[in-house]
Amino acid sequence: MSNQFAFRPSGSPAAAIISFMHMVISMLLTNPYVVVISIDFSKAVDTVRHFLLIEKLAQLGLPDHIYNSTS
Repeated sequence: MSNQFAFRPSGSPAAAIISFMHMVISMLLTNPYVVVISIDFSKAVDTVRHFLLIEKLAQLGLPDHIYNSTS
């Protein structure tokens, strides 16, 4: 399953939400809770330096796989 929904013939906000909800519900089958951190980059796509964002997320003390995911 691809995590990209923009700029694809079958991609849409609805498809992204359905995929996200499926992932959360699947996680809830084996975990007592799921934590979701959501960041809206819609106005900042061209101005955010991704390496700086990753550095700031690393300073929060989160596990590496939370902010450094390749999936």
